[in-house]
Amino acid sequence: MSYAIDLPDHLFSLMDLLPRRTCATIHLMLARIAELATLWPPDDWQWEQFAYHDDQGLRFYVQGCCVRFSLDPETRRVVVRELGRVVVHLPSEFHDFEAGSEGSPAAQ
Repeated sequence: MSYAIDLPDHLFSLMDLLPRRTCATIHLMLARIAELATLWPPDDWQWEQFAYHDDQGLRFYVQGCCVRFSLDPETRRVVVRELGRVVVHLPSEFHDFEAGSEGSPAAQ
């Protein structure tokens, strides 16, 4: 039987702010992770196929959204810890769209 998905209320309400497709993909990823958690221990190398692992736990990305989670084998839960949008701030020299556009596929 799959692990339960523990998505706290404050994170669940953030899901309503995401595009429908992003939200659906996150739910599908979490469901797949919950299934795989019954087969692989939390430190198994195979998790690299689905998530990044660092000292803060596991995370995956969906359409500019980062989902950080952990696996709790004792309670058989996938615990969603954080949910956020990925924002990239470019240096000011990248804001000048005239410079360097000749190398862009759009300019060809």
